[in-house]
Amino acid sequence: MATIEKYANVRNHTMRRRLQSGQCIDVGERPTYGGAFILPEFIPGKDYCDAKNERWIWSIGRRVGDGIILASYSDEFYQNNCFECLWLR
Repeated sequence: MATIEKYANVRNHTMRRRLQSGQCIDVGERPTYGGAFILPEFIPGKDYCDAKNERWIWSIGRRVGDGIILASYSDEFYQNNCFECLWLR
């Protein structure tokens, strides 16, 4: 399914436009750990969201101990000594 068609039902117009243009990455289908989405990589310059639930991601962090990258609806990775904050909305 083309990206434009895939996100046609997203009601948040800004989110839909960014997803369709490739400016935003949908993490909603990713596996989760402790309520955060597990990401295979972090891509600078992109926005992040959960399109299915129409919620923006507020922070992305790399766990210091093992390097796992997690994306959260909250700012939990900002100023958290257990994470390197990679992105903050």
